[in-house]
Amino acid sequence: MNDVENEVEEQQAEDGSVNCVPELKQLSEDIDKATNTFINATLELKSAIQQYQRAETKLGGAVTTISKKVDTINQHIDKALENAPTKLKVSVNVNDADWQKIQELFAKERQWMTAQMQMHIREVNSMFAYERKKVRERYKEYNGCYLGHYAQWFFWLFFIIGFVMTFLVIFLALKDFL
Repeated sequence: MNDVENEVEEQQAEDGSVNCVPELKQLSEDIDKATNTFINATLELKSAIQQYQRAETKLGGAVTTISKKVDTINQHIDKALENAPTKLKVSVNVNDADWQKIQELFAKERQWMTAQMQMHIREVNSMFAYERKKVRERYKEYNGCYLGHYAQWFFWLFFIIGFVMTFLVIFLALKDFL
């Protein structure tokens, strides 16, 4: 009698295992799909990070180039101002009224040149400030890692799907043992 009961129990266990085979195949296919999707998303994220780093390098190069040009301009201006008194040796007799007009014109010209230089410096500084602000906003928006808004959601979606699938497999495995 015991043998018959054992045989019936074995038959029922085999039937239960056979019934679970299609579900396990589907689960295996779903896990493979999720894994492939996760790998593709990871590769796309790495590509996006590399593109961002290349753009950041280009921006750094542009800033360095502009900085060097500004330094060169300042050096030329300094040299011109240093050499101006030694290179300009002119003897002129000018009456006081004309001298006063010359001084006024020179003061106006110097004032205009100073204003133009300050305007250009302000423009360059505002460009740098604007770029700094944009970069700061990008880093702030993405917590220091620029991946893009949609890429982050895409990563989190498949991370959660993988997490749920892992626990589902563990649960199903434990369910069969209990």
